[in-house]
Amino acid sequence: MEIPVIVGAGLVVIGVGMGIGRIGGSAMEAIARQPEAYGKIQTAMLI
Repeated sequence: MEIPVIVGAGLVVIGVGMGIGRIGGSAMEAIARQPEAYGKIQTAMLI
């Protein structure tokens, strides 16, 4: 009974990590395109 719970938790952690990585990558691309919007992009990323 514990193994499915552990596998499920592992999948959730992997998914969350991929999502956070995608947010960070997209923010870096946006900052590279518009450096003057750094503050707004960073604020939106953190929220």
